[in-house]
Parts: sequence; C-alpha cells; structure tokens
Amino acid sequence: MEEHMLPCMFKQTFGIDCIGCGTQRSLNLLLQGNFSEAFKMFPAIYTTLLLGLSILLFIFDKKRNYQKIVITLALINAMVMIISYVYKMKFIY
Repeated sequence: MEEHMLPCMFKQTFGIDCIGCGTQRSLNLLLQGNFSEAFKMFPAIYTTLLLGLSILLFIFDKKRNYQKIVITLALINAMVMIISYVYKMKFIY
C-alpha cells in the first residue's frame, strides 16, 4: 500500500517534515488495526477523523447545527497537530 501513497512535496522541497507528514501512513496503520502505531506515526489521526466525520454531518445533516462542534474539533485538531509537530521537531530531529 505504501508504494501508492503521495509523496510530501514540502519534505521533498525543504528536507524536513511538514505538519501533516505521516497522515497517510497513520491512516494505513489504523486500517490494519495498529491503533497505537497509528497514533505514534501521526498523533492527530483520531482528532482528524472526528473532524472529518463532523464536517460530513455538517454538510449532509441540515436538520441539526454542527457548526460549534466543527469549530471546536478544528481547534482541538490544530492544537494537537501543532504540539505534536513541535515535539517531533524538538526531540526527534
């Protein structure tokens, strides 16, 4: 499956990981049932999936208002992504 993944253009250009590096591999690990490995690869995988689900509900379920949920999850996801990226850049590289 990894041979079909898209390369990170940011990493190819600048030589360092971008804030979303590991998302594809993490999703692949998640689909294989490796939940802890998926989290280690990209800690924001679970908040990203929750955000995606809430966006789908926001788009398709017009009877309820999901706007506050989407905004809250987007902020939480952004914080998790930023914190994990800073941690990775500071302690891994």
